[in-house]
Amino acid sequence: MSVRTDAPAAPEEDHAGRTAGLLALGLVILSFSMGSTLVKLSHTPGVTVAFWRMIVCSVIWIVIMRVTDGRWLNWADIKASLVPGVLFGLNICFFFTGITKTTVAAAEFTGSLSPLLVVPAGALFFKERVNGRAMLFGLISLAGLALVLFNAPPSNTEFSWVGVAWVGAAMGLWAGYLLTSRNLRQGRSVATVMAAITPIAAVVTLPLGLFVFPGTLDEVTWRSVVFIGILAIVTGTTAHGLMVYAQKSVPIGLISMLQVSQPALAVLWSVLMLDATVRGIQLVGMALVIAGLAAVTFVTQRGVFKGG
Repeated sequence: MSVRTDAPAAPEEDHAGRTAGLLALGLVILSFSMGSTLVKLSHTPGVTVAFWRMIVCSVIWIVIMRVTDGRWLNWADIKASLVPGVLFGLNICFFFTGITKTTVAAAEFTGSLSPLLVVPAGALFFKERVNGRAMLFGLISLAGLALVLFNAPPSNTEFSWVGVAWVGAAMGLWAGYLLTSRNLRQGRSVATVMAAITPIAAVVTLPLGLFVFPGTLDEVTWRSVVFIGILAIVTGTTAHGLMVYAQKSVPIGLISMLQVSQPALAVLWSVLMLDATVRGIQLVGMALVIAGLAAVTFVTQRGVFKGG
């Protein structure tokens, strides 16, 4: 009788896998950073983009789940995804609405501060250890955000605190989604999770479009169809698949650190594609936000590895 043992991967294979993973992660960050600009380019109300994007993503993910997992959604999937799905749908709707009411810089850098909510909330609800230094570094990000928000170009009529408020609410909803979906992926593929969440998110968005923003859901033009399709395929589907691929070879700490650059890239897209303007003092604020978040991520991940 022979015993078969799998030889460890060669260093060349590890290097190639890591390179491919980093490339996939780079595409993920680029894809997500384009989202805000794509919403603005659609010239469509945020709730409309959110609703129809969710509809398209629901169909795509259910088909992917059927092909890859060979099954359909069941009640257990839907029940486990109910609360995360509601929070996810509200988050997308609120964020897209905020994007249409303020600048990309204000929206992206406000939304980027969700870790400052997730870390203490994790300690409160899951008894996780909070590193005091991480929270102190978070104050640097808050100071940077203040520079970004309070120094919008005087000639820029696009900035509004109403939009910032929508994005701030979206940030809280995103933190809630992250906290409530912690155990959702256990025993389920990404396709199954997304196939369950996106229909729930669409259902949640529907009454907002009907009653809070009446008459907006049918404000769909050929232009908006194009950009909703791009958002659904690029940010709603492909980016998630690439992230799963990247996680197989790239350490989660490195992924978190590199994702900190996403808001800055989003602002760059807005400058290139929307002719947005950014003041020098705002660039300083953006640098402080990124530096603070990078420090929070580094300290938090280091604590996780030590604790593990």
